[in-house]
Amino acid sequence: MLSKDQMLGKYQILDRLGAGGFGTVYLAMDRLLNRRVALKVPHHQTDEQALLQEPRIMAALKHTNIVELITVEKKDDTFFMVMEYVDGESLDKEIRRERTLAPSRALEIAIDVCSAIGFAHQHQVLHRDLRPANILITREGVAKVTDFGTSRFLELQKDGFARTRIGSPPYMAPEHFRGRAVFQSDLWSLGITLYEMLTGTVPFYDADPIKIAQAFQTSPIVPPHLKNSAVPKMLSEVVMKALTVNLGDRYLSAQEFLKALRSVRDHVSRETRPLGNAVLPSTGSGPVSTLPRSGPGLTQQRLCRFCYRPLPRMAVVCPSCGEKN
Repeated sequence: MLSKDQMLGKYQILDRLGAGGFGTVYLAMDRLLNRRVALKVPHHQTDEQALLQEPRIMAALKHTNIVELITVEKKDDTFFMVMEYVDGESLDKEIRRERTLAPSRALEIAIDVCSAIGFAHQHQVLHRDLRPANILITREGVAKVTDFGTSRFLELQKDGFARTRIGSPPYMAPEHFRGRAVFQSDLWSLGITLYEMLTGTVPFYDADPIKIAQAFQTSPIVPPHLKNSAVPKMLSEVVMKALTVNLGDRYLSAQEFLKALRSVRDHVSRETRPLGNAVLPSTGSGPVSTLPRSGPGLTQQRLCRFCYRPLPRMAVVCPSCGEKN
């Protein structure tokens, strides 16, 4: 373990940012360039090929929504990765603080992450451990995927899938539990992450990973809009498609998932602007207006709490999505 103010070559250790199963991450100052960086120091320093596995994967992934690898170095017999320092917080901390994220905010994060995963998949990289703790949010609100320590180049796998079961059980796809993780397994993990952003919890959790795997096979997942009425049904359906056990019914690619997420974002922004203040003339069928909420001939328009489309004045069931309001 490195201590505060310790020098590792040209890098001065400022703080310990966190630790995982494969290494510890430190905030450091590059004294030559006078900039802050993140140093990832693997726990085990003996197998050089194993040490180079993650940086070789990250070296191929230059993307706005992926934490950048700057270089690798070895000083004082210590091998470490020098990475972009993200001045912000992890998504899991944001979820713990906020409990649930606004659907619009969750969508933006999911779109960023899906863009990153799609780029990785184009380079034949399977992440395998996508979860809120491995998603960093900048101060500007941009999401960046990190921790490719469990990732694999699928093109190197003879059968086209990763055999090992390394990952975080609450976010692992059913096929991942069986040692057959594929690119669609990352989409499942993103679906679980989006589910957690919207509801504040994962669908199933147990200290025993076997029970989680069994739950996904035997118990239906409660759709997000039934756990949080602020979630539009259209978004809920996108999440549920990502969480389909049958690979043939799940999104076939990150590009397909990304297209669905963007479609929901565009739809919701059209249907909910401005939320809560939309008014219509009491007669006629003209477009929604942003006129004052009171006045002659005006009445506030009711919106469906599931799809946010206008409701007829006395309607109990939404004619657009069929949900009871």
